[in-house]
Amino acid sequence: MKSLYIFLLAAAVLLAGCDPVASDDRFIEVPAATVQRNVLIEDFTGQRCIFCPDASDAIAQLQARYSDDKLIAVAIHAGPLALKSKSGFTGLRTDVGDAYYKKWAVPNVPKAIINRRGGVFSKEAWAGRVYDEFARTTTVGIDLKCQYDADKRRVEIETDLKTLSEDVQGRLQFWLVEDGVVAPQLFPGDELDKEYTHNHVLRAAINGDWGTELTLTTKNVQKEKTTYTLPDGIVPDRAWVVAFFYNDSGVLQAVRQKISLS
Repeated sequence: MKSLYIFLLAAAVLLAGCDPVASDDRFIEVPAATVQRNVLIEDFTGQRCIFCPDASDAIAQLQARYSDDKLIAVAIHAGPLALKSKSGFTGLRTDVGDAYYKKWAVPNVPKAIINRRGGVFSKEAWAGRVYDEFARTTTVGIDLKCQYDADKRRVEIETDLKTLSEDVQGRLQFWLVEDGVVAPQLFPGDELDKEYTHNHVLRAAINGDWGTELTLTTKNVQKEKTTYTLPDGIVPDRAWVVAFFYNDSGVLQAVRQKISLS
């Protein structure tokens, strides 16, 4: 008991001799090694695909679970069941969509690529793959801002990209995506809905089909600025910029931002 008393007394003396430290300075916050991951699902679809509306509903159910901003969906109209616009007809097929369709060797629609990892998946596998991707960590963060000039139909896109743990090479991709596009869609039984509402439709690749090559470093925040004029027919209030950073290992981060908030 006497030795314990001497030990406690000595400890008290040592503590009394320490330099006083303000309570706010006693703990140094260590930055998180990862950031919140969002997941990109590229939905290959077509207006003549009778099973594609059901696939679109499946994505909507997943977004209801995770939120639209965390599970970012882009409908890519491409392949033989997709249709291009012509006089008197609204088609949603694009050349860039066909380039992706060919690149990923999509066999038919509906199919999806999720974070550009694991290949092309049928609808039955989407929920599990999305769950797995949310469980993965990422060190890449993207802050995306859009400023829209209605008179010039021009949007200023600003991004701040960072990596927390190691330098990483990849590409930054900007896409123009539009909601609420009314256009024909075929359903089972060859039933045609002439006023079907298509959402998150890929309209254009803003900075080229494959984006801009970048190297992110832990020392600096990578700042990128892009000016883009909306094509005729795009409704600004329904348009979004989707930005994602990817490399051979897949999509490391994805975000989206409304072009016009009016």
